[in-house]
Order: sequence, then structure tokens, then C-alpha cells
Amino acid sequence: MHLNFINNSLIFKSLQKPIAIVSNSMNPTIYYWLNMEISKLIKPSQLSKEKLNNFNTIILVRYIPLRIIIDLFRLRKKLKIVLLIDDNLLDFNIFSELPFLYKIKIFFGIYCYKLFLHFFIDEIWVTNERLEKKIKKNVLKKDMNIKLLSFSNNRIYNPKKIFKIAYIGTSSHQLELYWLKSLFEQIQFEREDILIEIYLDKKWRRLYRHIPRVSILYPTNWETFHMNTLHSNVDVVLNPIINSNFNKYRSPTKFFDTTRLGAVGIYSNCAPFKNFIKDYKDGILLENDIEIWKKEIYHI
Repeated sequence: MHLNFINNSLIFKSLQKPIAIVSNSMNPTIYYWLNMEISKLIKPSQLSKEKLNNFNTIILVRYIPLRIIIDLFRLRKKLKIVLLIDDNLLDFNIFSELPFLYKIKIFFGIYCYKLFLHFFIDEIWVTNERLEKKIKKNVLKKDMNIKLLSFSNNRIYNPKKIFKIAYIGTSSHQLELYWLKSLFEQIQFEREDILIEIYLDKKWRRLYRHIPRVSILYPTNWETFHMNTLHSNVDVVLNPIINSNFNKYRSPTKFFDTTRLGAVGIYSNCAPFKNFIKDYKDGILLENDIEIWKKEIYHI
């Protein structure tokens, strides 16, 4: 068993590219312990034996996807396969204090492979010495190579610029939420630097949760909303209005919230905003065309 506390950049330089990081989603383990700029995050659902052949190194983060386990056995001689662990996931205890569903996730996600890791894993990377000692003592064969990663603190001090978009309507605005769902799906597919903030109840959360980089807040009373947004940092607030009998008689109240947030407001070019807002002075008036809204958002 070999323990090496090595600067992460030296470890990465020793890996043959291209490199794939395999995980269901971006997470703190990847963000703080791996250099994402040298690799590409791949979801297990996107992998196949053919696609695995396009890489020279595979880094499995925390869990081992069942759908590619056979391919990992077959391709070990062609690829370098690394397992990154930052919790005690290989010491399963059904009577532990962890939630039951999380125990099930751990068992089928990694623990059930514990005795077979040496057949398809070349190295295990850990993030603290106590975890390394635990694995060394109770789990792995003595010839399994373990490397202790150093902390990549540049992730804290050099954050990239985030562009924040908000919709501050309620879940009662059903027509608008269906329209925004399509808009947000396209925006988040095309951009990776946009964070969307929206208030949604349980029904709408289910319809929006597949969209990446969306912060979904639970609806609250207006007084709490007002206090919570006193110091909010929002770049753009979207205010679409879809033609309906109810919307014909609405007031331009959202204009005041948008102005209070200090954000650029984009509004549908119809009542109640059309005769209230001076275009490109008080806000931006647009027809309800997703391509037009995308183009305007990208130019702000």
C-alpha cells in the first residue's frame, strides 16, 4: 500500500489524456478536488463501451455506475481507471445514523463492489489521511495504490463570473411558467455561466428540476420575499406576460420589484407594461419569441 501526498497538478500531469470524469452531476468533490479544466464531466447515462474507448483515463467520483461495470472490467488494460472517494463509503453499516435511502445508495453505488475493486480500479484517490488509514486497514488489498490529494484552494479565491437571471412571479402564473421552461432549457443548454433563480411550488419543481443551474426557492409571503431580496445580486429579471383574460387586467407591479433589485428588466411588449415602460430606458420590451429573448439576454 502506497500513500503519497502529492500536489494535484502533478497527479494530473501524470495522467494520459483525454480524461473523463464520471459523475451524475457537478458536485463539491469534483469542484474542490479535481481540476475540471483538463477534463470533461460525463454522466453515466451518456457512456457506452465505444465512448469509453475515446479516453485514456477514467476518474470515477464516489460511485461506480452499474451500467458500465462490465466495460470497466474489459477495458482496464487499455485505460487507467481511478476511483476518487471523500467519505467512508466502503465501510457500510446498516445500523448507522445515515438515512435509509442514502444507505441503499451507498450499498448499490459502491459498497457492493468492495471485494472486486482490484479487478478494474488502478488507483484510489482519497482526500484525508484518516480515510486512507480506514481503507488500508479494513478494505483493500495491500498492493492497491492510494494517493492523497491536496486541497485546491484556487477554487475559493478565483470564482468565475456568474450571470444571474431571476423570475419573481408566483406559481399561479402557469402560462408564463410553461413558456419560461422552454426558454430556460435552451439557455442552460447553450450557456454554463448562468444561474437562474425562481420561486416554485411542488408541482412546478418537478417540471423544472431537470434544468441545470436553477436555484428553486419555495414560495413565501411577500414580506419575507421583500426582506430576502433587499440585498440580492440579480443581473436580469424576466417579466413575460402571456395573453389571457386574467392577464389583461394585471398591474405593472413587477416593474417596481425589478427596479428595487437593481436589475435589467425584460418585459413582454403588451399590457400592463407596453404603455407604462419606456423601451430601453426603464426596461426592455420584447415580443414573446424565445429566440428574441435569448438574443437580448446574451447581449446584456
